[in-house]
Amino acid sequence: MMSRLWRFRKTARRFRYHPAFSPKGTNANFVQVLSPDSIAIRTYERGVEGETLACGTGVCAAALLHHLLTHSPSPVRVKVRGGDTLQVAFEASERGVRNVTLTGPADFVFDGTISL
Repeated sequence: MMSRLWRFRKTARRFRYHPAFSPKGTNANFVQVLSPDSIAIRTYERGVEGETLACGTGVCAAALLHHLLTHSPSPVRVKVRGGDTLQVAFEASERGVRNVTLTGPADFVFDGTISL
């Protein structure tokens, strides 16, 4: 029996390598609506060639698409695979959306020095 993770990877790769996105490919984002102002997202990223815990571009795109399809108000809360809930705020008008901001936790993960 196929595991859910295996099915996710298999489906994501079909989008990632689809000829429509050739030659470079694309990220594949899968979104679930949790409530009118909240969604969850899973992302398979090109370059990583696997699932990542969060993708800022994908989070913003998914939140804006959710708004455009459902007229959800700003901000849209987005639960990412890493467990955090991010917020995408924006100004919406009949001409579209603007002033998009992504808010969530950030962790310092590396410090180093390079000598050239």
